[in-house]
Amino acid sequence: MTRLVAINAALCAVLGLAALAGAELWLRLTVPPSSPESIYEYTLATPRYKVMRPNARIVAFGEELRTNGLGFRDNHIAIPPKQPRETRIAVIGDSFTVSAGVAYRNIWTSLLERRLPSSRVINLGVGGYNIVQYRLVMEEVALKLQPDFIVVAVFPDNDFTNDTLDENHRRALGEPAPEEHWYDGLYLYKAYGARAQSWLNKFRPVANAGRGGDPKTAAWKENTDALLAMAAEAKERKIPFVVVSLPHTWHFDRQRPLFDRFHAFCREQGLSCINLLERFIASGADEATLRLNPLDAHPNERYNALAAREMAAALGPYLRRPHTPQL
Repeated sequence: MTRLVAINAALCAVLGLAALAGAELWLRLTVPPSSPESIYEYTLATPRYKVMRPNARIVAFGEELRTNGLGFRDNHIAIPPKQPRETRIAVIGDSFTVSAGVAYRNIWTSLLERRLPSSRVINLGVGGYNIVQYRLVMEEVALKLQPDFIVVAVFPDNDFTNDTLDENHRRALGEPAPEEHWYDGLYLYKAYGARAQSWLNKFRPVANAGRGGDPKTAAWKENTDALLAMAAEAKERKIPFVVVSLPHTWHFDRQRPLFDRFHAFCREQGLSCINLLERFIASGADEATLRLNPLDAHPNERYNALAAREMAAALGPYLRRPHTPQL
């Protein structure tokens, strides 16, 4: 009996490993490939510490991602001079604005430009940025592009923490990247294991303390202060300034506390803020249809199309307000 149990256990183990190997192979065959090199570089030349390499070209999940001479996503080498009667909209954001893995013509900033007559929407997103880094993008880049309008695409899930900024700084100082585990490269882990680990981390008070940014922490204050400084700078220059909050592609209902807290802050501070989470929920969109692929929950084409549609409708009243064009 003991031997039979051992044989059955061994057989189950072999079948389990075979199933896992099959699932790994299936993911590798169905998920589009990406370039091995990174689009990012770490530098002390800017207090952003991490930038996208200028004039670079990689492939992200089967789609080309190119940057212009300023190091932002673009299919052209340079941003052309501002044209007469052009409404120039500078969009500052993170990876949900870059939208790697989606063709440039189908990311929400490109779609938004096509929905807004006589407009040029300039994508100034960089993956992993928080609001402190958004402010630096505005100061270092956006204001020099003569924008008529500034949109900050906030991601409330992690924009009010400094974890990635601190990591960027360490990398810029020359510290090596965090050591990877043997399983980090497995597609199965990326697709399912990482989410399971993230779920387990919710039960660890220290690991979960900074999720979404805790208003009691210094990081929340530092990032909200940066947002207020951006709004004040735009107001001083008479540039309309709007903040748009973008939802994650997992658990819309569970994101509501983060979004409610942020939009309460907007109301208290008199900021013009648009809540896309509620618009996504009202649209009836199935969250599962908005994710890039099983490995990556970043937005796909459908998410981008929905974001552009809702943003065009929400930004319309702001764009119709009279303002003084930047000379």
